[in-house]
Amino acid sequence: MKEETKKKITEYQIRAFMAFAESIRPGWRARLLAGTLIPLVKILGIRKDVARRNIMLCFPEKEKAEREKILAESYESMIWTGVEMLAWQRDPSLIDSMVVEAGGKEHIEKALRDGKGAVVFSAHLGNWELAAAWFGRSYPFHGIVRHSDSPFQRELIEKMRERGGLRTISKDASMKRVITMLRKNETFGALDDQHGGDEGIKTPFFGEETSTAAGPAAFSVLTGAPMIPLSIKRIEPFRFTVKIGPPLQPPPPEYSRDEAIRDLTIRMNLEYEKMIRANPGQWLWQHRRFREIIDG
Repeated sequence: MKEETKKKITEYQIRAFMAFAESIRPGWRARLLAGTLIPLVKILGIRKDVARRNIMLCFPEKEKAEREKILAESYESMIWTGVEMLAWQRDPSLIDSMVVEAGGKEHIEKALRDGKGAVVFSAHLGNWELAAAWFGRSYPFHGIVRHSDSPFQRELIEKMRERGGLRTISKDASMKRVITMLRKNETFGALDDQHGGDEGIKTPFFGEETSTAAGPAAFSVLTGAPMIPLSIKRIEPFRFTVKIGPPLQPPPPEYSRDEAIRDLTIRMNLEYEKMIRANPGQWLWQHRRFREIIDG
């Protein structure tokens, strides 16, 4: 198939999907869609074995029934995240009203007053797409993302993010671009609660040594920008609370660059553990976070 034909098909698919997205809004339409998809995804059990192993590794003290409840809630949260994102395509101002409480804004405001920007790290928890879109509507912000290999998925997701006002940077972009942005007193956000791959550094996560991406810590060390945690919690569909900061304390001045990056990455993981322990049913357990253990 010619590239021009493929492009036209992709454009048609995106227009059709966006038309569908604009038909979804809070209320019966959203409940109907979520109510249809949630039982289906639970039956299909996407990466259910991986999720169960992850939950066991993180919460070995919990009874089986409690772990299964966490798993079921994570599928529900996954579906609602998608449905909520569809719903704000018609009216992006919905993003602002969905966050009913936000604590810790003073940590971002202080960072911007200090003039070094901020490295904001969050997790695949609650509705992470909402967290990024909401934050980007209030502050000079870019979210670092991994683009899909599928042209349709890549262009569709980018269009949906743009509709909400979120500006993004590919995780494959040059470090220089991010450093320049921080030195211009802007902020960037990363979801580094997932496996860091071969380029990550081995650090403890729920007591297990596993790869974590060191990007946020590296940018903080190179620029002096503070690392600030952000978590979002779904109270019920379309209603959320956000908690920001306080920032991680800088590493001791006598540390080498590598030691400082490792120190910040370890403490970033500790913040992730706090977020997940406080709200386990809304984390994305289906990712192979402990790849070294699960894959052997």
